Amino acid sequence: MRKIVVLLVTVLLLAACSEKEYFKQIYIGDMKEYMEEDKDGFLLVVNENDQDFQEYVKNVAEGEKVEIGMYNSYLSEEGAEESNPVLPFDGFDRYNELYYVEDNEVKGNLDLGSYEDMELMEEIEHFVNLHN
Repeated sequence: MRKIVVLLVTVLLLAACSEKEYFKQIYIGDMKEYMEEDKDGFLLVVNENDQDFQEYVKNVAEGEKVEIGMYNSYLSEEGAEESNPVLPFDGFDRYNELYYVEDNEVKGNLDLGSYEDMELMEEIEHFVNLHN
C-alpha cells in the first residue's frame, strides 16, 4: 500500500511540474529573442503587473494554449526595478497593449484599455486567433 501511495504522489508531482505556463513574466533578454533572434509570438507590454485586463489575457493564453509573455518596462531584469521605463525596441510605443511579433517586427497590436469585460475577452481571442 505504501508503494502505491509513493508512486501516486510521484506521478502527481511530475504532472504538476510538466504543466506548461502559457502566460508569464518576461524580461529584456526575452524581448531580444523576439526582436533580434526571429522568435515569433505574443507580447503584452505593461507598466504595472496587477491590472485587471491581465487576467483576461492569461485566461485566453491558457484557453487557446498560446504563449504570451508579459513585459513590464519598469521591471526590465528579474529583481530590478527601474525608475524610467526600458523600451529599447521600436514598435512598442504604448503600454497595456498586446503585440504580435513576427520576423523581428511588430505585425499587430491590440489596445487592451479600449474594451471591458466580455468584449475584452472576445477581442483578445480574436486577436490571438488572427495571428496564430
